[in-house]
This record gives sequence, structure tokens and C-alpha cells, in this order.
Amino acid sequence: MSPDVRLPLACLCQPGRLPGEREIVPGLRAPDWLARVAAWRQALAAVPPGDVALFTEDAGEFSAALFGAWQAGRTPWLPGDMLPATLERLATQASLRLGDLPGALSADAPGDPATLTALDPASCRLVLYTSGSTGEPSAISKSLEQLDREVEALESAFGPRLGKAQVQGTVSHQHIYGLLFRVLWPLSSGRTFAPRRLAFNEQLTALGKTPVALVASPAHLKRLPANQDWSGLAGGLRAVFSSGGPLPPDAALEVRRLWGQAAIEVFGSTETGGVAWRAPGGEQAPWQALPGVRWRIEQGRLHLQSPHLGHDHWLATQDRAEASPLGGFVLLGRADRIVKIEERRVSLEAIEAALIDASWVTEARVVPLPGHRILLGAAIVPSHEGQALLDAEGRAALANRLRESLGGRVDPIAWPRRWRFLDALPIDARGKMPQRDLLALFRPHMPTPAWQERSAARVRLQLDVDPGLAVFDGHFPEAAILPGVALLDWANRLGRQAFAIEGGFEGMDAVKFQHLVRPGDRLDVELTWQAAKAQLGFRFSSETGVHASGRLRFRAEQGT
Repeated sequence: MSPDVRLPLACLCQPGRLPGEREIVPGLRAPDWLARVAAWRQALAAVPPGDVALFTEDAGEFSAALFGAWQAGRTPWLPGDMLPATLERLATQASLRLGDLPGALSADAPGDPATLTALDPASCRLVLYTSGSTGEPSAISKSLEQLDREVEALESAFGPRLGKAQVQGTVSHQHIYGLLFRVLWPLSSGRTFAPRRLAFNEQLTALGKTPVALVASPAHLKRLPANQDWSGLAGGLRAVFSSGGPLPPDAALEVRRLWGQAAIEVFGSTETGGVAWRAPGGEQAPWQALPGVRWRIEQGRLHLQSPHLGHDHWLATQDRAEASPLGGFVLLGRADRIVKIEERRVSLEAIEAALIDASWVTEARVVPLPGHRILLGAAIVPSHEGQALLDAEGRAALANRLRESLGGRVDPIAWPRRWRFLDALPIDARGKMPQRDLLALFRPHMPTPAWQERSAARVRLQLDVDPGLAVFDGHFPEAAILPGVALLDWANRLGRQAFAIEGGFEGMDAVKFQHLVRPGDRLDVELTWQAAKAQLGFRFSSETGVHASGRLRFRAEQGT
């Protein structure tokens, strides 16, 4: 079968439809793949009825088990991971397990491909998990008919540029993007696909000039080393796809520079299926609808009508958008509290619920922090037990306990990286928590001091200069440097805190700035207080040397 003759997914296992010479994955021809499908059908026919959970890293065996389950009249459920909480939740829906899951059914007995038949595309279904707006993982059911329509749209839009290219990928087929692009589309279009996803850049360069279509993610593409020899891959690359989150413009530009072509970004979700595509190559570009997809903007939100939805109604998405004068639309961000971290959809509500379940927490609020990479910050109101731990062992100990409490319930990639422990969450006059107030908690003007020595006249402490400090905003944009005035402010704040200074500021003497302070520096701070003169001496130093020193004067009559 030539790649320009697409075979509907429902007909793949029908006797005589797959040419015998067709290679499904390298080294596995169609007759052997069909035998594996039949083996899975046979194994499932011998056990009690019910839905099945399917998880395996091998895409070839995954595809055989998937079609074997459909042949046996089963509905496969595809978990995105093997976390204990995921498997516990899945057990209520699909008690029978296939693939790499603990206690999985095996299909060792040979199967007879002659027992296979064409499938009913309307009745065959699978279920994938995704995060919903409620914060709980949602089970999304897809029919084989919906999946086949998506494959048809992909082949129509991109098939000619792929030709007979082998499909390689860096993403998992347990999610809708990898399932369609790495498994179902190649099966239908007659292209060979790799059984294992590529984890290292060296595996990409080892592909040489073999005609390849690469199914990748922004997480991988934005970390391409420029010093790698990409000439071989660039010579054989027919197309590179990116989905699961926005590809930063600088990363898109680097892909085009290193590989000689722009990455094709595909926008969609588990619920909506594929929606639109673009290939900006580092430039700004609107999204263009995939074949068969219609869109419109209502009240600032994107609405869709698509054959991938499984119905003919218009769907209001949670994506804010506007029409582009160049045609297509521009996305403006999510309207709900689902964020993308390394191309994985993360529910902020789910993380908050998991934190509140811990005995150390009364209230919790999780916010995404701005930056090149999205990190999460958690604002926590400790319980009595949490406060006792905080007083006895400190912030790091409580944060570590809370991270441990998330194990098995929240993917580690979504664990908060920054923590704030508060007496109460910030509330405005309407009883709401303004986002800007929450973000301000994670953009302090001064690091948290680590006190080492304290007396009535002298203190020593350390400050870790976090790059997220608000004092870096707007200063020296070409190179992050702490402004000298910030050190004076820190000396004033720390002195008032350490020595209970109440007098107003009058001036400063012998102030010297000797070395620059940069993000990541650890400062050793020494403060001395002369109560009789109402003078505060300060000295900031590090491994580099002395950064700043001098004296601050205060009004004595309002001092000690």
C-alpha cells in the first residue's frame, strides 16, 4: 500500500487489506502484526468481560493490544502514567490490565489473523484521561470513527510532505497527540513507525538521512543543543510536529536554523481533538483550522464545530482568542485554571486539594509563576500541627513534608517549587483572592534571612539572592544585576528587624560598592549597631569579596 492511499482504521485488520510486505514497525511486517492483534483478541476472549486498562512503552505492541481489545469487543482505557493514585482510580473502571501495568494479562499463545474482521467505527471506543476544569482528571471517550476522521484530516493537511517517511517521536502514545501522530496516523497511511520514543538528542542524530517525520513537544524542541551535528537529521527530515503547549518563538527560530525547516505546531486537546496548525518558524503567525474544522469567536472565547467532537453542535472552549486580520485566529490564554507544564495539563485545583488533605495545611492556593519556564508557587496557611512543625524545624522541613504528601497523587513535574507560609491568604473587599496579590507573595523585594548569630550589638546572617526577586524588575535588562540601592534597603530592613530601630533615616556615611551582586549569589551579611550614635554598620560579602559596606544614620531621639 502506498502512503497516498489511506486505509480506514476500521479496515486495518480485515483479511486482505494490509499488504503482506507492509512494515508496521521496523522488523515487524503486517502478517506478524496481525498475528499479535489476534493473540490479544484470543487472550481477552478467554477472560471475563469488561473494559481494559492499557499502558505499555512499546508502540508496536501497544497498537496490537489496542486493536486486539477492539476485536474482542473491549473498551481500552489509556492512563497517562502509572502513579498509584492513577491506577487506584482506574481500577473502578477497568479492572483488567494490559501491557506494562502490574498484574497485566499476557498474550503468549499464537493468534490466527483469519479470525479478525473489520471493526464497527461507531461502536469501538477508547478512553483517555485529561484534567478537567473541576480539578479532577476527566475520562474522555473517543470513538474509532472520531479518531479516523482526525487521521483523515492530518493526512489531507500534511501527508504529501511526509511521503514514505518513517515516524519517530519524543512523546508518549498514551496521550491523544502521540496516539494519533505516532500510531494511528502511520497505521492508516502506510508509514512505518518506531516502537520506542526517543529520549536523547544523540538518538535523533543517529537517524542520519533516513526520511523521517518527527513527532515532538515544545519541552524537547526548546532544549536543542546548538553544538550538536544536526546535518544528518536535517537532510532526511520531512516534517517536525510540536503540540501540547506553545513553542516559544526563540525555540521555533532555533529549530528552523538547526534543522532547515519550521516546526509545525498543532493546537488541540483531548476533548476537542486537533483544531488548528501553524508553522511560524519564530515569527508571529495565526492558527489555521485543520480540514473540516470550523471556528468562531464569541465573547472573547473560541467556539468550535468539528467532526472530531463526535457531535455537530458548537463547543465553547476555555481558550480566549481573537480573529486575526491575516486569517485564522490568535490565542490569548486559558480561561480556566488548567495550565501546561512541560506539555502536561496540570490542574491547580487538584494540587490544592491534595495539599489541603495533608494534616499540616488549613488553606492552600497554587499559582503559576511567570518566567521562561512555568513553575508553581504554593501559598499555605498551616494548621496547628503544621505551625508546630514550622516553628520547630523551619520552612524547608514543612515544604519537604508537603512535597512528600503529593507523591502518588500529583505528577512530580507539577509539584510546587516555591512556598510561602502565611497566617492568612490575601483577600480583597469582595472576599476574593486577587491573582496579583498572590503573585506578589512570590516576588519579594528581599530574600528570607538565615540568621546565624544575634546579639544586642551585632548580627550575622546569609541571604540567597533569588532571580525572582522583584528588585531585579526593570534594572539593567541586558544583564541581571542587583541595584546598589537594594542593598541599602536590605540593610535598613534587616537592621530595624534585628535591633528594633525606630528612628527615622537621616543619612549614610562611608558607603562603598565594590563588586556586583548577581542572581544566585549567596551573601554573608554582618550588621553592627551603635545605639549611642544611632548608627548601623553593614557589610555584604560573598566568595567574590566585599560587595558593599558603610553606615546608616538614624534619629537618635526615636531610636533605642
